[in-house]
Amino acid sequence: MEYKFVLNPPIRISKIFRKIDEKDIVKSYLEYIEKYGVFVKDLNLVKKLTNFVKDNYFDASILIFDEEIIDIREKDLEKIYGVAVDLGTTTLVATLFDITNGGNLGAKMEVNPQVSYGADVLSRINYIMTHRNGLSVLQDLIDSKLENMILSLCEENKINPEDIYLISVAGNSIMTHIFLGVNPSSIGVFPFTPVFRRILMISSKDIFKSIRNAKVYTFPLISGYVGGDIVSGILAVGMDYEDKNILLIDIGTNGEIVLKYKDEFYACATAAGPAFEGGNISQGMIAVNGAIDHVWLKDENIRYSVIGDEQEKGITGSGLIDAVALMLDLKIVDETGRMKKEYFNIGKIKITQKDIREFQLAKSAIRAGIEMVLIKAGISYKDLDKVYISGNFGNYINLENAIKVGLLPPLEMEKFVISGNTSLIGAELLLLDKNFVKKSESIINKIKYIDLSSSSEFQDLFIKFMRLGAGYYE
Repeated sequence: MEYKFVLNPPIRISKIFRKIDEKDIVKSYLEYIEKYGVFVKDLNLVKKLTNFVKDNYFDASILIFDEEIIDIREKDLEKIYGVAVDLGTTTLVATLFDITNGGNLGAKMEVNPQVSYGADVLSRINYIMTHRNGLSVLQDLIDSKLENMILSLCEENKINPEDIYLISVAGNSIMTHIFLGVNPSSIGVFPFTPVFRRILMISSKDIFKSIRNAKVYTFPLISGYVGGDIVSGILAVGMDYEDKNILLIDIGTNGEIVLKYKDEFYACATAAGPAFEGGNISQGMIAVNGAIDHVWLKDENIRYSVIGDEQEKGITGSGLIDAVALMLDLKIVDETGRMKKEYFNIGKIKITQKDIREFQLAKSAIRAGIEMVLIKAGISYKDLDKVYISGNFGNYINLENAIKVGLLPPLEMEKFVISGNTSLIGAELLLLDKNFVKKSESIINKIKYIDLSSSSEFQDLFIKFMRLGAGYYE
């Protein structure tokens, strides 16, 4: 997809080179600066003012955020930078932008180091609740990893970290809490209430050690289990502006789903687990070099592609979908998920019976969640005009195979849109256009959250959709 924006970043550089004479300076240097429609709240900046006055000239670059001067820098400062972050349960992604011209300078993706404390968010809440320093341990892991990723991007681009002035962070509710050092334990127990929902803005020096000048935005949350990554995704695809029946599916560990029907939004989160990102699969891995991302049959031989054209080391979620679809075609696995042989070989990678069961749990959670939002809106999948598939996983998915195994409803191919990592894209848009800040705040009040935790209807659907194959659902 191509995403459009107007370059209007929340922070801008303004140059001041003016002679100060008696009629200009009435009471103080601070009042002289503030008469140009900006103001200063930081005492440290007040202390710096006289450093930029020489021979009765004020000569400096000032950084302005919402008409507040947030820094005073050397006169030849020409560029400032921002970082967009997708705060995933399994993976972390950061992109570096020149926010003076909108240029994308590069990205980093890393495994979330918290996975060693649990593959899903509930495991991490449990760790926090059962360990005295659990929250600080998990926060330090993720914040340190993100800081290293950002510093690495700076080093590659020969950028001083002091020139980073904006960081936007989109993540699920629990990851956002942990990132900020806010205890998410209340989300783990009924009624699953987050500590906060609105957009928060903090100083980077409260989170990072070496990145001191940035404003850090975290996207607002819809509920305890539908977070800022989905709000970011709604903004990224322009879902709130389209006059159609639209479904947004983030196929990841938490399986968040949003439906727009007429002027109403319905959202839910399903505990899909990490199978689509390689977790709990015997030789599963995220979409990095060495991962099998596609599997197919050609001339009665099993063929596959590997990211980076390397020796296969494991299989991604998209590769697993292809493999299960092929196993159905070859009758190696039946609709109940029972394998007719001990394992299925794809090169050096083996798919086991346990892998199939993990896959069934994940795909059933997603498919049942889709059905729930449709039921609450009073429509069926046949009424959908467009379906956005988001997340890193979505970049590799074979839609025909996803329908064949029963993960997605059997719609015409043209209704599906592979939209990429919409959580990250929405965070990038916020860096570049300050109007997305207000848009993100307004969206959360439009959405009806569907709690699946105590829904017998969802449980019935979950059992129904455990079966493999699209034909079963027609």
